[in-house]
Amino acid sequence: MNRTSGRKLVIIIGGSLTTSRIAHLGKILEIGEELFSKIIIVHEGHSPLILKYIKIQAICTGVPNIEAKIPLPLRAIGYVIQEFKKCKKILRRVEKKDIVLFLGIYQPISLLSVKLRKCPSIIFGGGFDITRFVTQNKFFNIIYFIFRWSFQINMLKHFDKIILESPSVKDFYNLRKFDKKILYAHLFIPNIFALTVPFNKRDIDLAFMGVLSKEKGIIEFLKSCNILKNKNVAIRVVIWGDGVLKDQVEQYINKNNLSALVQLKNFVDPYDVPKILNKIKLLVIPSYSEGLPNTLLEAMACGTPVLATPVGGIPDLVKEGETGFLLKSNNPEHIAERIIELLNKPDILEKVSINAYNYVRENFSFEKTLESWQRILQEI
Repeated sequence: MNRTSGRKLVIIIGGSLTTSRIAHLGKILEIGEELFSKIIIVHEGHSPLILKYIKIQAICTGVPNIEAKIPLPLRAIGYVIQEFKKCKKILRRVEKKDIVLFLGIYQPISLLSVKLRKCPSIIFGGGFDITRFVTQNKFFNIIYFIFRWSFQINMLKHFDKIILESPSVKDFYNLRKFDKKILYAHLFIPNIFALTVPFNKRDIDLAFMGVLSKEKGIIEFLKSCNILKNKNVAIRVVIWGDGVLKDQVEQYINKNNLSALVQLKNFVDPYDVPKILNKIKLLVIPSYSEGLPNTLLEAMACGTPVLATPVGGIPDLVKEGETGFLLKSNNPEHIAERIIELLNKPDILEKVSINAYNYVRENFSFEKTLESWQRILQEI
């Protein structure tokens, strides 16, 4: 694979390195190794373990990431300090011929510094977080939603290119106005995610795996589990996750006497995820907002049938009854109905298990992903 004629890849990261972002970054670094002779990462705070990698140069601001619990005025001040620190480091190290990839859209001053260097700026849109609810106040949430969405749209106007993981992401987030600058490239699924346990040998009937937050639909999933309990559906349900709603999830389980049906477990080590996915008969992803979720792809790669809402890029992968199953809504009654329907059709679930595994192996290999990234980077 030819490297890009002496150009550097500069990755500018805004915000905390969450589990999802670390997964994205690790894969981008593997791709970047093949295509660039040098990679530089500009990141807030101090260098985390993933950046201590011999083949990349990590440049950190030394200013700790701003915690959400800090008062808003202090967070705003900290945010501005972070941006100016990054700007200074970018202007020192970025050259006109380099390619700059942004992870995190809330970096206006960093983007301005890249513009001053006159090198191409790219935003990797692995899911725009526009549906996050920050308080119980509905009015404030609406105002916050409008502000975030307006800010993101205005930021997208100033990037040279936008990389999306699938065409449905563009439609879901109504980004058609950016057609001329949108390119498509997804990330690969490592070979450790594979179908190793046949469907009929799995012992967890139903599962949820992800961040425990409102936009991920965890409350709706719990309500559907309560409906299953009231209908005397005897199944084993496991929730793996953590997040802002963890206490609320625990309270709901206790209040509704769901502990005999539902187990709540913390996030597991990433290396254990394939083993766990191979124990699950049906994984539910009832999200309100997604890009192309890692959990979905990893589950399909392990032959785990997925029942998901048709948001973000999910409809491009999940074809009803072939590679997975789609929900019509996040309504708990509907989720419960579909769970009962599908768990009573093991033959269809087994067929989908094999189809999903084959689909991911054919379309999300490292080699195929590398080819698509090389193709689009040569256009820039």
